[in-house]
Amino acid sequence: DNAQTLGALRHALARLDDTLIYLWGAPGSGLSHLLQASVHELQGQGLTVIYLPMADCLEYGLQALEGLDDMDVVALDGIDLIAGQPEWQEAVFHLFNRLRDSGKLLLVTSHASPLQQSIELPDLRSRLSWGLTFQVQPLSDEQKLDWLVWKARRRGLTLEEDVAAFLINRVARSMATLVEAFEQLDERSLAEQR
Repeated sequence: DNAQTLGALRHALARLDDTLIYLWGAPGSGLSHLLQASVHELQGQGLTVIYLPMADCLEYGLQALEGLDDMDVVALDGIDLIAGQPEWQEAVFHLFNRLRDSGKLLLVTSHASPLQQSIELPDLRSRLSWGLTFQVQPLSDEQKLDWLVWKARRRGLTLEEDVAAFLINRVARSMATLVEAFEQLDERSLAEQR
């Protein structure tokens, strides 16, 4: 369901004409995964890139955003976490302006579209709607089942579709939970040699 979005994102990352790329979608839709893949792609182009999960940045304090002007690309994962935090909103606003003025790229993810963003600083909310915006759709249950079977095959395991369906029906349907359940099963099968 994201083929068109991925194609447009790849095209944007290849030409780097924009100063902001905004990825948004429901929790569990793979935003962090897609952002990290984008960072990897940009590093492969020889650019200096930093990936910052906003949850970690909030723990470290505002100094986590210092010195980022030297980077070609700054990727902020979970920009919506700064809602209700005026000092963080101000800092991200100024970071965006410095990156834009020097022709550099800011990549952000959020669980809300730029227009539905709960960031209170009007100037930052406005800036977040300036760039390319891509909505990422979560995987369907059938796609999750296909992923589980594919992942097992890549590890040299045979995972029948009915077993994958059992997992999907018994474990929370978020990809993070399914990945964790798969990893536990893989470790257990190695430990028990069956």
